[in-house]
Amino acid sequence: MTSTIDRITISGTALAAPVITPDRIAEFPVREDRSQREYLVRIPADDLRTFVSRDARVAVDGEAGWTVPGRSWRGEASRTILLAGSVHQGELALAA
Repeated sequence: MTSTIDRITISGTALAAPVITPDRIAEFPVREDRSQREYLVRIPADDLRTFVSRDARVAVDGEAGWTVPGRSWRGEASRTILLAGSVHQGELALAA
């Protein structure tokens, strides 16, 4: 795992709908368009003001840091955790 924290903005496709953890964190995977890199987006559930479903286009602004190794037996890629400050629908973000 790496521990470098970088402030980034990504635009991509949600690979699944958000799951709410017991500590009220919404998390869902996103594949960035440009690099095809996968991120595990985490945001407080109360701060997620956008409806996100599988295959939704999203723009996410936040801090990327730790990398979670993928589980090869499930065909899962490694994902960088992205602690989101904001999540917006991709099409709405482009139209604004």
